Amino acid sequence: MGLLLTWALTLFAYFQLPKRIPAHWNLQGEVDRYGAREEVFLLPLVLTLLIYPLLHLAPRIDPKLRGQTPGVWPWLEALVVWTFALLQGAFLYATWRHLLGAPVPVERAILGFLAFIFLGLALLLPRLSPNYLAGVRTPWTLEDPGVWRATHLRAGVVFGLLGFLALGVALGWLPFWLWALALALGSLDLVLFAYRAWRRRNPGP
Repeated sequence: MGLLLTWALTLFAYFQLPKRIPAHWNLQGEVDRYGAREEVFLLPLVLTLLIYPLLHLAPRIDPKLRGQTPGVWPWLEALVVWTFALLQGAFLYATWRHLLGAPVPVERAILGFLAFIFLGLALLLPRLSPNYLAGVRTPWTLEDPGVWRATHLRAGVVFGLLGFLALGVALGWLPFWLWALALALGSLDLVLFAYRAWRRRNPGP
């Protein structure tokens, strides 16, 4: 459904847009590159030809997922597809706002999408089976299923906090630097946690 919506929005917008459109904005909401209107097809094509097939085929091509019950993988697939659909909608909306002479709140829009993604991942990651394509993939989580489970339980908390912080930035309640710092610290925490969990389960010299 999300894939069909992405293409429906894109095809409708394509025939309404002028031949030259804004193709990229900086964080201040200023256009720093223009391009041909055919560029509106970039995201749908990446989603259709690369991202969606990879996610859809993962249970068959990933050795760690093969033969297992689907689990939360279909939900992860849906989250990614709907994220692309919303991202494409936001891009087209920003394009129309610019063509009408209205300001484009790029930074808040980006953080709004990140909030949606991180909160969705916070719910899915603790239930995600070990695999080579998604999740906190370190040498220690891929080596030991117990370390994978423990790390992804922690990842659910970390991603949930990052999602709420991103929402605070999107609503103008928090500064962007706070979210960026939390992202860096959260990523480092998960890597160190995975290593410490592996060492506890595999003590050695």
